[in-house]
Order: sequence, then structure tokens, then C-alpha cells
Amino acid sequence: MGLEVASSILESGGDVVCVDRAESPLAQPWERVKGTAEGRKSKVWYYMCDITNVDEIRKLFEKATAKMRFPLRGLVTCAEISGGGPAVEYSIDEVRRILDINLVGTFICAQAVAREMIKQDVEGSMVFVASMSAHGSNKGVDTAAYNASKSAVLQLARSMAAEWGSRTGAPTIRINSISPGYIKTRMTSETLSEPNREKEWSEDNMLNRLSMADEYRGPCLFLLSEASSFVTGADLRVDGGHTAW
Repeated sequence: MGLEVASSILESGGDVVCVDRAESPLAQPWERVKGTAEGRKSKVWYYMCDITNVDEIRKLFEKATAKMRFPLRGLVTCAEISGGGPAVEYSIDEVRRILDINLVGTFICAQAVAREMIKQDVEGSMVFVASMSAHGSNKGVDTAAYNASKSAVLQLARSMAAEWGSRTGAPTIRINSISPGYIKTRMTSETLSEPNREKEWSEDNMLNRLSMADEYRGPCLFLLSEASSFVTGADLRVDGGHTAW
């Protein structure tokens, strides 16, 4: 999803800073992203970083904003891990790891970007990627820690929206979230290879199919842009109606 959203921002004329824990991005998708940037005369950078490391993230955004042609006005947080297994047997270390990346990592990135926005005195918008799993337990999938982490991301978005939207003497920062449904990606390919899994997941939503990563371009771009100028503290469910049954 991250590179799809990055491409949509580049197509709109913005510069993009991509952050991931891998030393380098996957070659073929990254070449497409760079091609989009070149075609639109936009700029894109990739940085390897641990989003749970406060000092690393702060230094990264300080460095990145110095290179950008425009003030830093937006953030999309979509780094996550899932994990799964019976809660009665689940490793507490793994629970902490999931919360650290999905929740604390989101907080750290939002804090670092907000500091840069305040420093530059520009209004901005942030989109936290939560999950439909924040709104209910997924049938047949034991992911208690993941679900809890995504519910916390929703509340983090609402709380930061309240705090950063009503301050005086500081630029307004809007915070919203999106809650994706099941997505066909490289990360879900192993699970989807299980017998009948894709059929079962597809039948759990009203559109009777799984989503594709490029279907999150529009929702993220809407929430980042002035098209959503009066939207903050909201969650946009992009789940094919899964949670509306």
C-alpha cells in the first residue's frame, strides 16, 4: 500500500519521503515509483529506519525536510506487523513487538512530523492506517494483539486530532485514519494460498472480493488534501462493507 500511496502523491505534484526498515526497497516497484516522480518532475527519497527509534526518526525527518522543495505537510503511517495465534499461548514478547511497531511507531512518526510542521509554521494532515480489525474481531483468525493495536491507532488519531486541531498560536494539523479490509499483497499471499481462504474472506464483505493496494490511493489522497479540509478525527472504512453487515 505504501508505494501506491506514494505514487498518487507524486502524480499530484508532491515530493515524497518513504521510510521502511529494509535496507533498500524492492527493485521493480521502486523503479515504477521513481519513474512516476521523473514523469511528474516530483522528488522521492527512500530511507531505511526503525520507526520505533525516536532519535532515528527525528533526525530522519529533520534531514528529509531540508531536501524537500516544499514544506512538510502530510504523513501516512502504514508500517505494521500482524502475527497470529491462540491468545492463551501467544508470546508476550511478540505482543509487545506488535504494539511497539503498530502503535508506538505511529506515535513516534506523528510526533516527529508535527514538530517539523510547527517549526515550519505550516498546516498539515496525517493519515494513520488502522484496520477493519479495529472495529471487530475477524472471524476465524486469531489476531488479538494486532486487533488491539489497530483499535489503539484509531483512538490515537482521535486524540491527536483533538489536541492538534484546536490549539492557538500553532498551525492546525488534521489527523484521520483509514480502516482497510483484506488486501491482496505480497504480505498476505501466504495466508491466501491456504485452501478456500480467499473465497472465505471475499464472501465476508458485500463486494464479494478482496481489495487491491491501489484502491487506497484515493482515500489517502482525499484525507491528505484540502478536499477534506473540514475532516479531522474521522475514520474512513475501506473494507468493501465488511464491517457494515
